Amino acid sequence: MKKFIPFIFLIITVISGYCQKDKQQLKVVFYNVENLFDTIDDKHKNDNEFLPGSEKEWNSERYQHKITNLGKVLAAIDSLELPAVIGFAEVENREVLEDLIRLTTLQQAPYQIILEEGGDPRGIDVAMIYRPDKLQYLSHQAIPASYEYRTRDILYIKFLGPAGDTLHLFVNHWKSRSGGEEKTRSKRIENATLLREVVDSLFTRSPGTRILIMGDLNDEPPDESVALTLEALPLKKKPVAGELYNLFFQAYEEQKGTLWYRNWDLFDQIIVSGNLLISKRKNRPVILYPYGYIFREEWMLDRSGENEGIPFRTYKRDYQGGFSDHLPIYTILNY
Repeated sequence: MKKFIPFIFLIITVISGYCQKDKQQLKVVFYNVENLFDTIDDKHKNDNEFLPGSEKEWNSERYQHKITNLGKVLAAIDSLELPAVIGFAEVENREVLEDLIRLTTLQQAPYQIILEEGGDPRGIDVAMIYRPDKLQYLSHQAIPASYEYRTRDILYIKFLGPAGDTLHLFVNHWKSRSGGEEKTRSKRIENATLLREVVDSLFTRSPGTRILIMGDLNDEPPDESVALTLEALPLKKKPVAGELYNLFFQAYEEQKGTLWYRNWDLFDQIIVSGNLLISKRKNRPVILYPYGYIFREEWMLDRSGENEGIPFRTYKRDYQGGFSDHLPIYTILNY
């Protein structure tokens, strides 16, 4: 009987290898890259702050350094495979993303760009790059985040996944707190209201719709715009199709953050529909571990004095030469 044991182990190994080959993990990343401007004057945008000769003394060398830094961060999130999807906030145009892909390690994947010029007075937009070898593009559109004031649009993209599933992704950058949290709160509630209207229309057609919302919301998980208006819930019990769940409630309760202003704030979040959390054999994709990850390495953090341990920025008051004032976040879709 003993002579059959190696043969049995061989069969198990081969079967296991085939099963593993069929499994895929797709990383979905979001990163607010802090004012990714080129050095060219765009007459249709208020980009004067980031031009050669400006007070910030923005130039080609500093621009190239920032591109290199951002590429280093995004490639380090997974040392084995580049992310399938990366959503961005604060990019000026398509050209800066072309440079990011062309001039960094990201060139090793066949990334395609999705960006629509929005109404932000400074010209910063949300955008996405994705890998067509991982997800099939179906369509996209820019959705107004406000009817009352000029701001970034919500970028809505539809993909077809490896299991023949349709994914609905939304990239957001809600109204900042500049001028005060209370004074600007109603504007973020408006952003959340308009996004929730789209979500409701999708759930009305099918509660099982797979939705993934990412972005810099400029509010934290329990704040009114996120928890009450968007109705993004903490996962306290079994997930339900037709509900939204915030993957970053646990990180918030653990007092973790993605940016620093007097203390840690958790404005960058990923929110998903319940169907992405229901772990059944035929339900793919699924997020097996229902919480979001903050990517944070020591080399991404400031090492100077009172700023030690916080995100190493491009600018604070003066030029710092860092990465961004935000840390990137991600989740993993399992097929």
